[in-house]
Amino acid sequence: MRFFGWAAVGLTFLLTNCRDRTNPEPPQYRVDARVEPYVQLFRQEARSRGKTLSIDNLTVEFGQAKNQNVCGECQLDAGQPPRILLRLDAPCWTQASEEARECLVFHELGHCLLRRPHKNTLFPNGANVSLMNSGDVSVYATCLYDIGGDVCDKRSRRAYYLDELFDETTPAPAWGR
Repeated sequence: MRFFGWAAVGLTFLLTNCRDRTNPEPPQYRVDARVEPYVQLFRQEARSRGKTLSIDNLTVEFGQAKNQNVCGECQLDAGQPPRILLRLDAPCWTQASEEARECLVFHELGHCLLRRPHKNTLFPNGANVSLMNSGDVSVYATCLYDIGGDVCDKRSRRAYYLDELFDETTPAPAWGR
């Protein structure tokens, strides 16, 4: 009788704690319509570099990140789809240039989909080596107030930063010296 008691406990444990592997939870794709074009562009840029990404299990929404000093945050919680929170306020989104918005979204997607950590290395000229830096992610954006020259218009650097985002072994560009 004692064996059957333990067998019943074991069977109850298995039935209540094991997931049905044949019926996994369906993917959750919830991306704010204002961010959707950037997510699709990220996917397109990945494909153009030979990378295939699954983005059918992703949440991107506007809200307050845990760290209030950042414009975006990737949250990778066990058992949950990757979640990106973006701040909607003026410097982070509403007054940001298209390029700055793209940089922000691509940076967070780099964390959530590519599992890239921060990379704070600098080139000899002081420019960031990676879009994945923890400071100013607007590495190929224009300034809000145009002061002219390479100081403010870094759009020509976009190809390098996207190449490096998808392949960390990308050689340094001439402008980084």
